Amino acid sequence: MNSLTHSVPRIGSQDAAPVGPTSFEFLLPQDSPITISPSVGTVLPGKRCLVQVAFQPVLPEELVHQKALQTMSKQSGVKLFRKNTIILMKDFRRQSSSHTRQQNRDRQFRNSSPPSQELHKQDFKASSEELQAARAALARTFEGKFDTFVIPCVVASGDIKDKKETESMSFSPHNTLYLELWCPTVAPSIVVASDKGKTVFNFGEVAVGHRGIKKISIQNISPEDLTVEFSVLNPSGPFAVLKPFYKLPAGETQALGLSFLPRESIVAQETLDIITKRGKLTLTLLGTGVASVIVCSIEGDVLNMGYVIARESGSSTFKLQNHSTLPIKFSMRLDSLACTRREDRQQLPQFLVSQVQRTNVVGTQNLNGQSVFSVLPVEGFIDPGRAQDFTVTFSPDHESLYFSDRLQVVLFDKTVSHQILLKGAAREHMMFVEGGDPLDVPVESLIVIPAFDPEHREARPSPSAEAEEVKSILVTLEYLQLETDIPAPPATRELQVGCIRTSQLSLKKSVEFSLDNVSALQHKGFTVEPSRGLVERGQTKTISISWMPTADFNPEHPLMVSALLLLKGDVKETYKILLVAQVVTGP
Repeated sequence: MNSLTHSVPRIGSQDAAPVGPTSFEFLLPQDSPITISPSVGTVLPGKRCLVQVAFQPVLPEELVHQKALQTMSKQSGVKLFRKNTIILMKDFRRQSSSHTRQQNRDRQFRNSSPPSQELHKQDFKASSEELQAARAALARTFEGKFDTFVIPCVVASGDIKDKKETESMSFSPHNTLYLELWCPTVAPSIVVASDKGKTVFNFGEVAVGHRGIKKISIQNISPEDLTVEFSVLNPSGPFAVLKPFYKLPAGETQALGLSFLPRESIVAQETLDIITKRGKLTLTLLGTGVASVIVCSIEGDVLNMGYVIARESGSSTFKLQNHSTLPIKFSMRLDSLACTRREDRQQLPQFLVSQVQRTNVVGTQNLNGQSVFSVLPVEGFIDPGRAQDFTVTFSPDHESLYFSDRLQVVLFDKTVSHQILLKGAAREHMMFVEGGDPLDVPVESLIVIPAFDPEHREARPSPSAEAEEVKSILVTLEYLQLETDIPAPPATRELQVGCIRTSQLSLKKSVEFSLDNVSALQHKGFTVEPSRGLVERGQTKTISISWMPTADFNPEHPLMVSALLLLKGDVKETYKILLVAQVVTGP
C-alpha cells in the first residue's frame, strides 16, 4: 500500500510531529571536498526542495607544499654542489705542490658542511608558481582513490526564517537523515605539459590594438584517445583560441594558441574549459590593455623652419614623451616619400579646388628630386616615462616660399599618433619681407624661368641691364565704420622685415630698410612705424601700417597709393608696396 496516497497505522507511542514547515541542515565536515546547496532550508507541507551535491576533489595543501619544498631542495642542492665544486677547483689551481694541494683539500672538506646540512639551515618558502608546478607534478603521478562520506542532515519543525539570528532550531537527534556519498577520485585525463603545468596564463600589458600570443602544450595522459571540445569565449572580448584541435590521441601532446587583442584600456579575465568525456581542464586567461600615450612638444602640430639661404640647411628639434607603461615602437614617415605620392600629384592643386586651403600638404620639393625635409632618428623604441629627441633638417636647393611636407608619427607600424606639418622658405639673399595679400599661386612651374633671361637682357638697352627687379606687395586695409558716435580704431596691417642667419662670409652683418614717400602717405591718412631701421642676423622687425580716413575721403572709391621699400644687405632689393584702403560697414 502506498503510504503517500492511503492512510496507514501510526507507528510509535510519542507525540506526533506537528504538521507545518520543516527545516533541515546538512552538517558538512571541515575541509571536505563536498559542497551542498542549499545546506540549510525549509520545506513547506506537500512541497519539495531540490538539493545539489557537488564533489570537487583537490590535492591536500600539505602534500603540495611538501612536493614544492622537495623540488626546491633538489634545485638548491645542485646549485650548492656546483658552487662548492667551483671553489675547490679554484683553490686547487692556486697551489703549486701536490702536498699543499692535499692539505688544502682536507681542510676544505672539513670546513665545508654537506649540502644537506646547508639546505636544512635555509628557510624555504614556495611561491604560487612553484605550488602550481607541484600540483601538476602530483596530478601526473596520481593513481586514484575511493572515499566514502556520510553527511548527517538534522531536521526540526518550524520555519528557519522565523527564528532570530541568536536563536537556534531545536533539532532532534532521533529525527536525523544520513546522506552517504561514494566518491571515486581519478587522475585528470589531460594536463598542461608546458609552463610547469600552470593553468593561469597572464598576457601582461599589451598595447591597445595589438595582439599578444601564447602557445601552450596540452597532453593526454589517459590510456585512450579523446575527443576535445572548447568552451565559448566572449565573442566581443579580447581573448581568442588560435587553431584549436579536436582529437588528442593517448600519450600525445598538441599545441594550442591563445591570443589577447585589447580594443581599449581594460583589465580582462576569462576562463577557457577544455572538455573531454573523462573531465575538463580549466584555463584562466588574464591580460591588461594599455593605451599608447605619446605627447609631442610641438604646439599645434606645425613646425615652421623659417627662412634659409638656398643650398644651405637649417635644423630644429622636438620631443616625443612616452606617458604609457609600455615601450613604444615608432617610425617617422614623410608624405613626400609615400608610395601614393605619384597618384596624389595627378590631382588638381588645392588653390583650384578649395577656397580655404591654398597650399597642398606636400608642397614644393627640391629640384634634384630629393625631399627638402629629413628627420632623425627614423625609427626606434621609447621606454616608459622616457622622451626621444628628433632633429628635422631643412635643406632647400633653390628659392621658394612654399616648401612644405607632412611628418607622420606611426606607432607599432599601425597607428598614426601625430601628423606634423613642416613648412619652410628659402631665399637667394639674406633679406626677406613677409606679409601682405597673396599675389601668386603656391605651385611652382616644372621649368625654372630666370628673372632676367640672357636673351631678353641682350635685346634691351644697356641701362635696363643694370635695373633691379622690383617686387610688388599688396596691402589692403579695411576701416570698419561703426553706427555709433564712438570713433572706430584705425585699420592696421603688418609687414615683417627679416635678416637670415647664414654661414656665408659676408661683410654685411645686418639688413637696412627704408620706406620712401612717407610724407605723402601721411597726407592720405596712413601711418607707418618705423619707416626705416636695422635688422640683425636671425632677427625680424615689424613695420606697422595703419590708416584712418581723412575728411576729404570718398567712401565710394577705394584709396590707392604706393611706396617703395628699399632693403640693403648683401645686395639691394626694392619692393613696391601697393596700399589699398576702403571703408566698410559693420554687419
